[in-house]
Amino acid sequence: MQSEFLIRYGKMPDTPTPPSTWVWQFINIIMTVFFCLAAFVNLNDDDWFVWVPGYAVPGLLSLTVAIKPSIANTTVWGSVAVIDFTLSCAYAIYAVVIALEALGHQVANPLQHEEGREMGGVFIIIFWLGIARFTNIGRPGTSVTNKNLMNALLLMTITLTLLPLLTWSLCFVSDWHTKLAHCNNMFKQ
Repeated sequence: MQSEFLIRYGKMPDTPTPPSTWVWQFINIIMTVFFCLAAFVNLNDDDWFVWVPGYAVPGLLSLTVAIKPSIANTTVWGSVAVIDFTLSCAYAIYAVVIALEALGHQVANPLQHEEGREMGGVFIIIFWLGIARFTNIGRPGTSVTNKNLMNALLLMTITLTLLPLLTWSLCFVSDWHTKLAHCNNMFKQ
């Protein structure tokens, strides 16, 4: 009886949503906001056609998981995530080479250069898609075999989810955008 209900409606009857799923949905809302803002900021970039879809696709994937977490178990969602993950990994190799050329093989803060910031953006996309696609965090119907490991991974995910937003928001504090390397060329003067 319950298996028929599961097949027909995609969920077990009267199963409460675990707290980890609520946390995972909240994290996906935060990442949706970040990726949408990143896509919006890149609308005026010279290579917007790379970055707007590059940030919009993970943003849409995060939005769908925030609305309906079980969608992450579908073939279409998984395929889109894997394709974007693969393309981002390929671009990351290119971005590292370009960033090294821009730095002149010197030890410096890569975020001072556009190429370094692009590389950082690709790494955020790779990190996020890797966690969203290849872990069981917050997925309905999955069992947690090692609770401590999952809690540590969840804490790490929360920290690394907030980190890009916090560092980016520092650029909007007073005149900090003139002092912080990762804010260079963010505002037209």
